Amino acid sequence: MANNLLERNVIESLASLVTSQHQMLLQLQAILTQEKQAISDRNADLLLSLCAEKSAILTSIKTQDELIAHDPHKHLLITGSGLVAQLNQTQALLQQCKQLNAENASIVAFNQASLNRFSQALQASRNASSLTYNDKGKTSSLSSLGNNITV
Repeated sequence: MANNLLERNVIESLASLVTSQHQMLLQLQAILTQEKQAISDRNADLLLSLCAEKSAILTSIKTQDELIAHDPHKHLLITGSGLVAQLNQTQALLQQCKQLNAENASIVAFNQASLNRFSQALQASRNASSLTYNDKGKTSSLSSLGNNITV
C-alpha cells in the first residue's frame, strides 16, 4: 500500500513537471508567433521585448528539463499510465516551436541580406567615384578621403 502511494505521488510529481513544460511551450509558441509578426512589421521595440521573454521562458524550460533528467523515477514517464500521451503531446509541441524558431531565423537572415544589399546600393549611389571594397568583398565608400587637406 505504501509503495503504491509513493509511486502515485512520484507519477503526480512527474506529471506536474510535464504539464508545466507543456504550458511553457505554449507560451513559447505564442511568443514565436508574435516574434514572426514583429519581424515582418519591422517592430524593433516589440522584437527586443519578445526576445527577453523568449530567453526567460527558455531558461525555465531548461531548468525543468534538468529536474526531469535528474529525477530517479524518470523511467515512469514512458511506463506510467497517462504520462506517455502527455509526454508525446509536449514533444510534438516542442517540435512545432523548433519549426517556428527556424522559420523566424530564416526570415531574419533574409532581412539582413536585404538590408546589406540596400546599404551597398545606397553607398554606391552616394558617391560612386569613391567606392571601394573591404576584405570581405563588401562595398565601402571612402567619403572621408581628402577631408583633412588644408591649403
